[in-house]
Amino acid sequence: MNFDFLKKLTPVGLPSFLSLGRKSFVGIDIGFSSVKVVQLRKESERAILETYGELRTEPYLKNIDGGIGSGFLRFRDSDIIEMLTDVVREANVTTNQAVAAIPSISSFVTAIDVPTDNPEEIAKAVPFEARRYIPIPIGEVKLDWQVLESREEGEKPKQKTKVLLVAVPNDVITKMERVITGANLKLSGLEVETFSLVRSLVGRDKTVTALINYGSQSTTVVIVDSGIAMLSHNIDRGSNELSTALGRGLSVTAERADAFKSEIGLSDRPEDREITSVMIPLVEILFAEIERILNLYDRKTERRIERVILTGGGSRLKGIVDYTAKRFGLETIGPNPFTRVTYPPFMQPILKDIGPTFGVAVGLALRNITPK
Repeated sequence: MNFDFLKKLTPVGLPSFLSLGRKSFVGIDIGFSSVKVVQLRKESERAILETYGELRTEPYLKNIDGGIGSGFLRFRDSDIIEMLTDVVREANVTTNQAVAAIPSISSFVTAIDVPTDNPEEIAKAVPFEARRYIPIPIGEVKLDWQVLESREEGEKPKQKTKVLLVAVPNDVITKMERVITGANLKLSGLEVETFSLVRSLVGRDKTVTALINYGSQSTTVVIVDSGIAMLSHNIDRGSNELSTALGRGLSVTAERADAFKSEIGLSDRPEDREITSVMIPLVEILFAEIERILNLYDRKTERRIERVILTGGGSRLKGIVDYTAKRFGLETIGPNPFTRVTYPPFMQPILKDIGPTFGVAVGLALRNITPK
């Protein structure tokens, strides 16, 4: 199949086969802590929510086979296939057309300068230029790219063109193929999760946005301008380190630590200080790294970051939206990705509640339905 990692980052016409009748797709997001699925149906010009589901990975991912990368990719195919089979069954997924996420930590995304503005020469130059940025042999990755700054008609030729480069190791692609097909699904597309989040949470909004995906094991910072990911950076810190610190420092169970995060969080009440004093220093270390990334971007570009979008399981930390707004001096929101799809009104409370962790799965399911 054709692995088009940057598909639909710009408005394009829908493929003809999607214009005929109804067609459903299931987005599959395999994270470190859980696997999530969202099935959407294209009907007229709308994306209809048909089903969704989530399973914890802990009961399944137990056998490391010396596999590739980190996260779930380290585990045996059979473990992952069993997990996918169960979540598809439990969620009552009815389509076999699957779009799956490639973890940000298993990909390489960056903007590079190519010394030409001729389209044909760019296509030849990108693989050569990519060797300077990608830390593994170019023959071991699948490359995709998108021109970010093209020459307008009548404009003088440019010496350089900014290109968004995406590289994914071949063994990651092969593993994803095996586990998806092993679960009796047809792989309709693979996409780096960064772009799925942009689709479900930003769309074509022109506001320069810092999209922070605060996950359980790692955090990804994506700078988005006019719906295009201009920068993506992974930080090896996630919300699980808060739970670990709470467990060790206060001698509480993992369940109790998670309750502290969602019920007390970054509270400024004196009676909560024993708990918050464990978490705030760790959050501050992470945010200092995020601030460095945001400042570096602002120094290099004319269009400055105007707002922050918080998503991922870590965004459930109570008080983190206000904390972020004060820390960076920027408007900060935690949007619900399900607002981009149609669903019965009675489902609104629960979808709003689970929204922070379903951004990738929703974006994947939307990939072949809408260009935005």
